[in-house]
Amino acid sequence: MLNTLDKRWPNQSGVFFENNIALGHRRLSIIDLSDNWKQPMFNDAWNIILVFNWEIYNYSEIKSNIMENYHWKSKTDSEVLLHGYETYWLDIVNHLNGMFAFAVYDKNKQTIVLSRDHFWKKPLYYYIDDDFFCFSSEIKSIIKNIEIKKRLKIDQESLLKYLFYWYVPSPNSIFDKLKKLQPSHILEFDIKNWKITRNYEYWNLWATKIIHDYDESYILDRTEDLIKKAINKRLMSDVPLWLFLSGWVDSWLIAYYLSSMKKDLNAYTVNYIWAEFSETSFSKRISSGFNIRHHICDFDNNKVLENFVNILNYIDEPMADTAILPLYFVSRFAANQIKVVLSGDWWDEVFWWYPKYVAQKFINDYWYLKYMMNLLKYFVPKSNKYHKLFDWFNMPFSARQFIFWSWSFLTDDIKLLLNIDQIDLNGIFNEANLYLEKVNDMDIINKSLYLDCKIQLPDWYFVKWDRATMANSIEMRNPLVDKDLVEFAFSLPWSYKIRNWETKYILKKLASRYIDKDIIYRKKSWFWSPIRVWINNELRDLFEEYLFIDNWFFNLDVISKLYFEHKSLKIDNSFKLLRIFNFNYWYKRYYE
Repeated sequence: MLNTLDKRWPNQSGVFFENNIALGHRRLSIIDLSDNWKQPMFNDAWNIILVFNWEIYNYSEIKSNIMENYHWKSKTDSEVLLHGYETYWLDIVNHLNGMFAFAVYDKNKQTIVLSRDHFWKKPLYYYIDDDFFCFSSEIKSIIKNIEIKKRLKIDQESLLKYLFYWYVPSPNSIFDKLKKLQPSHILEFDIKNWKITRNYEYWNLWATKIIHDYDESYILDRTEDLIKKAINKRLMSDVPLWLFLSGWVDSWLIAYYLSSMKKDLNAYTVNYIWAEFSETSFSKRISSGFNIRHHICDFDNNKVLENFVNILNYIDEPMADTAILPLYFVSRFAANQIKVVLSGDWWDEVFWWYPKYVAQKFINDYWYLKYMMNLLKYFVPKSNKYHKLFDWFNMPFSARQFIFWSWSFLTDDIKLLLNIDQIDLNGIFNEANLYLEKVNDMDIINKSLYLDCKIQLPDWYFVKWDRATMANSIEMRNPLVDKDLVEFAFSLPWSYKIRNWETKYILKKLASRYIDKDIIYRKKSWFWSPIRVWINNELRDLFEEYLFIDNWFFNLDVISKLYFEHKSLKIDNSFKLLRIFNFNYWYKRYYE
């Protein structure tokens, strides 16, 4: 089971066995590179055992508060977490700032405690039945246990969720008895009584109050201060730290502040050879202005098949996102030189960028047009981009939030694909509905942002980046998704996130202090991978091999129709086909 994690953590491994308890750990060496400590890690009394990975950014502060109580053996944040648990017990999570997943075996209490960071930047899965309680950072290591694997079944509801979302939202996984620990949760398992006694959310973003009294100058200065602090927290490393530099303002701000904190900074940018536009000219301009060594890696169609198969073989749950491909490629390109990288992504979900937020506000403000939309949709073909908008008027808020952005199936499509008569959208999006109950008082924009921070970020974006980087033994850190920074962003009314239909208003205003306005305020260019073309060319043989597998889930006649429509260039069904293909590929690899 440990050996399946060798790419994620290649440097060290350790095990602990006692009676019916087995703990295993692998390490990617970032802090304290010496071999004088290993995990599982024990306290002095040998009655508390820890397995933990990733980073606690404020570990020095925690250590200073409990320093005198313990004999310290290393300089690691792992030891701070171990003694922090001794000091604070379950309340330790309220002292942590970082990205983390950990497990503690408490001999005295006969419990296993699991926890994950505030945003689920790093994965943690668990399985429970009458005989096994098992947890790991990856599904593949859990199902390496044959006794567990043969007890698992595909969860039909999760398959439905996957087809709508294009990933499986937590706490579900694609398997019925295998769960994901949700963001900012802590779980306690009672070994003696063989049950989960606690599983609760220790940090609530929804509790953030909207403040209307801030003036713009204060917001700009406070945002800048929090970004600087977030970057500084993430500089701790005993190995070289680089930057992934994109062609947009989020990344550029990170580059500007980081270049003032760190000398001899290096950055990587992917150049998409197939794109109608190239962002490398902008990233070159930024890196030159900030004295950053700029490394460009060209990703062209000749590299698609190999990299596509490589990353599909690594991810252990269906996820239909082609953007993971260039992310995996640049990580693979950089892996010989770096172990830690900073990225400027994920400000979109905090400071409002996506068009779906505009659609949500439009439908909310003009709800009385619903009946007219229902009439109009009968006169507009399904292939027309406005047909979806007409359907969205009839959907619950939670369904609109995620179907809008999926470029894929609507309800009637999935009924045909799965040969079913009814789909309960409220059931499919029950996680989102539960979150929405907590934010009834928020404005429509902050509701949308909140849902994405609780579901889209942790279950899609962070998973994508985690798998692409960790498949190449690289740890990525994300300053713009910092707890303090996000809390402040959520305290702002939506009017500071968009102004005169200019999205990311505050961030762009802040960036204009240091970066030329002509590139900050240029028209946004989407990154589109040419999956439509790849399916008919570079990936054709692979798709034809896996699309038509008779696995009892999908209607093969529907798949054939979608595929031949696409192949004839009549309709772009690429994202629909990708979801079917990715599930079938995963099914053949991990389940059969």
